[in-house]
Amino acid sequence: MSRYHDKWYTRIFSDPRIVEELLRSFVHEQFVNDLDFSSIKKLNTKFIPVSEKSRHADIVFEIKSNGQSAYIYLFLEFQSTVDRFMSLRMARYLFEFYQEIQKLNNSEYLNPSFPILIYNGDAKWTAPERFSELLYKSDLPNEYIPEFRYFKIAINEIEKRDLVKIRNAVSTIFYIENSSAADIGKNRKELVSLLSAVLKKDGAEIVKSIIDRIYQIQKLPKTSKTIKTIQDLTEVSSMLESNTKKWEQSVLERGIEQGIEQGIEKGIERGIEQGIEKGIGQVADKLIKRGMKNSDIRTITGLSFGKIDGLRKKVKKANH
Repeated sequence: MSRYHDKWYTRIFSDPRIVEELLRSFVHEQFVNDLDFSSIKKLNTKFIPVSEKSRHADIVFEIKSNGQSAYIYLFLEFQSTVDRFMSLRMARYLFEFYQEIQKLNNSEYLNPSFPILIYNGDAKWTAPERFSELLYKSDLPNEYIPEFRYFKIAINEIEKRDLVKIRNAVSTIFYIENSSAADIGKNRKELVSLLSAVLKKDGAEIVKSIIDRIYQIQKLPKTSKTIKTIQDLTEVSSMLESNTKKWEQSVLERGIEQGIEQGIEKGIERGIEQGIEKGIGQVADKLIKRGMKNSDIRTITGLSFGKIDGLRKKVKKANH
């Protein structure tokens, strides 16, 4: 993984909200239900010595579980080839972390840790998830053989239809990672719908970060129609978010809220469309006054070009 991509992933997964979504949506283990996400905090891991030049960014969170602290250790792995000895690497990183923690705290016991591997390579992940699977078979008693296991999240193994159903920031990121530039262009409306859900739940800044990721992985030009559509959506949504009081009673805000609420029960895409339709004329007026093109307004509002032209004429007439 290049340093550029490394920094983006490190930044996005340093957000406690993103980590909570990751655990709730993609770690199907009972212990997740016992985690106190209000207590989660990111730890500074700069004190851990680097073992090798190729070491990737590690992100560690401390969180309470039934009153006891635990660590969530994220390993980011985006190399093109599968590392068969990943369990050995991760075990070494984790024990180095424990060694430094013990030095700092001088405690008699150490907090438990849950190691997660997030893999974004193209090849299928085939490396053993258990360290013991790397060892030759022997007659040595199992209790004396070192054991370590990590929890694998291989992005390329997750079905897109499942990601669309989850509808949060992490699933949207994984959706993008699993899409080619052609896929993004073809499924533009679906992606905009996903970003609408992220905007509603996590805010405009995370949406902007996701758009940055699209630029990175797809190498799309800034004049791309797809990206421009998403930017326009974000721009409008950011305006609503930064002027909440002023726009609190606006038809667009009510439309998006009603649409998403209805969509939770009947399909979010249909819900958003129904919500926006109620006040779409006023919304289109605002977009026309902001100088947006008909094609972009049509993408955001769903109005026909004829309807948009009619509204544009009314706006022009009112200004004269």
